Amino acid sequence: MTRHRRRAVAAALCLAPAAACAGCAAGPAGTAPAPVRGPAVPPGNPAGTAAAPAPDGGAGGGGLPRGFARAGGPENGLTFGVPRSWVALDSTGGGLERRLSRAGLTDKQIHRAQDGLEPVAARDGIWAFDPASMSRSPHRFATNLTARCRPGTTTSAAQLLADAVRRLAPLRGRVLRAGTVPVAGGRAARVGYVFTVGGVRLHGLRLLLPASGGRTCVLTLSTDDAARRGLLERIGETLRPL
Repeated sequence: MTRHRRRAVAAALCLAPAAACAGCAAGPAGTAPAPVRGPAVPPGNPAGTAAAPAPDGGAGGGGLPRGFARAGGPENGLTFGVPRSWVALDSTGGGLERRLSRAGLTDKQIHRAQDGLEPVAARDGIWAFDPASMSRSPHRFATNLTARCRPGTTTSAAQLLADAVRRLAPLRGRVLRAGTVPVAGGRAARVGYVFTVGGVRLHGLRLLLPASGGRTCVLTLSTDDAARRGLLERIGETLRPL
C-alpha cells in the first residue's frame, strides 16, 4: 500500500469510532461518520486492507451500475456494489487488528478504530468509504457505509421498517422518507434521514433486508453532502444476501 493510501485510510479511520458508535449503539447501526478512500476490499484479499473490489464488468455487468465493483461475499453473508474508487475494510476472520496494522496505522489509531468498528467486526461486516469525499467536505468527513448481517427472528420488511424508524429516536434524527423498496436481493426496508453528530449535519440511508435463517442484512450509508444522496440510493439498490 502506498504512503498516500495509508494516510487516507488512517485519516478516515480516525473518524470511524465516533461515527460508528453514534450509529450502532444508539440507533441505526453504522450510521456514524466514517471516511474511506479508493476501491473496496474483496473478502478474499490476503491483506484485507484497502484493495479494489472485484470488478463486475461494464454497464449492468453482474447487475451493478457502470463504474461499480462488488464488495462482500459468502464470509460476510451479503454482497453489494460500490464505486471502484472506494476503499473497504473486511472484518472477516477476526483479523481486523492485523489489517489495520497493515494499513500503516499507529497502535493508538488501531485501538481507537477497533473500538469504533467492533459492532461491524462482531458480525463479519465491511466498512467502506470514499477517500476523495474527505477533501471535498468542509468537515473532512468521508462518505461511508457499513454492511453486516445480524441474527434475529424478523421475517418481513415492514417489521424491520417500523423498528428502524423507532431506533432513530435516540439520535434525534429526522426521517425524510421511509418505506419498502426493491433491491437486488428482494424487498428491503428503506429509511432516509438526517441527524447531527459533533456539529456535522449528516444524511443517512439505512436498508434492512430479510435473509435466510432469520438473518437481517443491514446496509447503512452516511454523507455530509446532500448532493450525494442519489449515490447512496444506487449503492443500496445493489444489496443482496448470500
